[in-house]
Amino acid sequence: MYRSNNHAPLVLVADDDRLIRVLVRKSLEAEGFRVEEAADGHEVISAFYMLQPDLIFLDVIMPGQDGFCICKQIRSMDSGDAVPIVMMTGLDDHESVKKAYEAGATDFITKPLNLALIGHRAQYVIRSSRALENLKQSEARLVDAQSIANLGSWEFDLVSGEIYCSREVYNIFGIEPGNSRITHEVFMDAVHPQEKDAVAERMRKALMEDSNFTIECRIMTQHGRERSILTKARINRDETAKATWVVGFIQDITERKEVEEKIKQLAYYDTLTGLPNRILFQDNFSHAISFAKRTKTQIGILFVDLDRFKQINDTLGHAVGDKVLQEVAERLNAGVRKYDYVTREPVEGIDAEIARFAGDEFIIMLKNVRDHFDAAKVAQRIQDSLAMPYTIDGTEIIVTPSIGISLYPVDGERLEDLIKFADIAMYHAKELGRNNFQFYSRSLDSTAKDHLILEGQLRNAVKRNELFVVYQPIMQIPSFEISGIEALVRWRHPEHGVLSASHFVPMAEETGLITEIDEWVLHTVCRQIKAWQDRFDRTLEVSVNVSGRNFKKRTLVETVVKTLQNTKIEPERLKLEITEGVLINNDEYVVSALNSLKGMGIRLALDDFGTGYSSLGYLRKFPLDILKIDKTFVRDILVDHDCTSIITAIIALARSLKLDIIAEGVETKDQMELLLQKGCEKQQGNYFSPPLSLADLEEFLQHGITDTEDPAPGKNHSHTGPAAPV
Repeated sequence: MYRSNNHAPLVLVADDDRLIRVLVRKSLEAEGFRVEEAADGHEVISAFYMLQPDLIFLDVIMPGQDGFCICKQIRSMDSGDAVPIVMMTGLDDHESVKKAYEAGATDFITKPLNLALIGHRAQYVIRSSRALENLKQSEARLVDAQSIANLGSWEFDLVSGEIYCSREVYNIFGIEPGNSRITHEVFMDAVHPQEKDAVAERMRKALMEDSNFTIECRIMTQHGRERSILTKARINRDETAKATWVVGFIQDITERKEVEEKIKQLAYYDTLTGLPNRILFQDNFSHAISFAKRTKTQIGILFVDLDRFKQINDTLGHAVGDKVLQEVAERLNAGVRKYDYVTREPVEGIDAEIARFAGDEFIIMLKNVRDHFDAAKVAQRIQDSLAMPYTIDGTEIIVTPSIGISLYPVDGERLEDLIKFADIAMYHAKELGRNNFQFYSRSLDSTAKDHLILEGQLRNAVKRNELFVVYQPIMQIPSFEISGIEALVRWRHPEHGVLSASHFVPMAEETGLITEIDEWVLHTVCRQIKAWQDRFDRTLEVSVNVSGRNFKKRTLVETVVKTLQNTKIEPERLKLEITEGVLINNDEYVVSALNSLKGMGIRLALDDFGTGYSSLGYLRKFPLDILKIDKTFVRDILVDHDCTSIITAIIALARSLKLDIIAEGVETKDQMELLLQKGCEKQQGNYFSPPLSLADLEEFLQHGITDTEDPAPGKNHSHTGPAAPV
């Protein structure tokens, strides 16, 4: 039954009349078709299932089932919806034709058949069917492509007001096509309220003037979701240039906008605080300059640095430090906006931009500044806001800011210069005791340069043997016997002479050089203890200050053990002084290290007690021996009732914990006597003796204090050597 051309279309001829089948076959084969035959409904279904013909000629009157039923059955089968079916019938009434089409027929022909034309009819039907199938596939691919791209097409008949939309447009707006139609009013109602006026104006202008237009806006879908869309359109006009028809597309660009926003966030914003970074700050400064020139106002640049923030990271950990920075960012945002953070007083006309510069440094740009008083007012408000206590994970933390201020155009016109000048002013604020703000002045430039030079020189101070140790006696009152000695480091600078620790230890802490300096001091003092141990019968207990950075490096115990072994001194003669910041580190190494040191026989003192994170819980947790009252309380003990109360409380606390107590910074007889009255018998300060060179200390050890009215050794001894007294 098959012709040699296996690629020719296959036609299934179904008719119970064998003669009809033979005649139709001959006509079709003459036109190059392959032909198969079927005599009843069962054979038709079977042949269709097995052969998958390209065309079916189906007689209406068939044994068992009529052609209408067979047609419906084929249409219900897999791939049965695509094959063209031509009904052959002798019935020529309209009802039969209607019934044929309702059954799913593609076309129909009436009997008697025109056999000469039947081949051409078959070619036409197959060609039309394939064209229709290709069109359906193209439309399906287009729908898929539009769906993948979140892209929908639309046409707007401006004369009738009708809008014709593809399914994807309905999907974008969250509308079911069968429930309602998208009209111009529906579109405008969906536009985000903040953008509705701008979109309406753009469309009005486009219809009046343009041939094409593009609109990007946000819409609210029927499901209440906010989406971003892009629509581009072409406007058709009649011979009078009146707009009559608009055709375009709408694309859901929500994901693209979200990605763009994330990229922008990464590029222009700090990930921890959400504040702008210096790149965006630079862009904002360019706009601020234009405004300042136009309004003849100034710009204030505030450089904010958090005092002792490194201590928080070193002791409480970076997770806590990050939370502090986030809280600082929130307070800065609140503090420089329209209303004051604390008092809610209006800030008259001043606008601000805030950025995180690096680490614990922030920059604030004040716009519309009239004079330095405006900048000072904001700086004071920021200082008050940031100095309020922070409660992080149940721990109360005090963080204060040092703020430097420069002004455009008074101090400079380039942002990098203004930031540098504000940075210099900020360091000046730190030098003046921190927790204050200072304005830049030209005289500060040389100070900043000196600071950088000094940092470089400090790195070589140990190698060049420029560091040395001085010793300050600790006295037992009222006997005025020497209870111990504190070792203090000094720097014999080749240009500036002898520098006290306050001039270079903070710098050493910042740069990390403090661990090297501490190790050198420890070794130097232990060698001296060994020398005294061999020369004197009496036991001299010498204390050495240890930075918190030594605990962070986790080598302190190893360093101390190695030093004791090398110098062969008795551990009981060494006392280590640590600050309160070390104790609040949750790191188990701190507890382990202090217990190990205590186990060796080394005594442990808590220095500057009362100025940091004082907590009874911390004192009970660690193996301390001594509390040292900070000199700031001792200095004002005679004039400040609060200082007297604090000292009284510290002494009572030390007694309850069975700890020794030492008061630092005693300068007068009245201070000494009041401290003794409060129960503090061990005291240290210039009233008894300033820090002494080694030679002067040994003379002091031999003679002691002979005049209790004015016990300072300067009255009783002549000091030799360049470092006495220091």
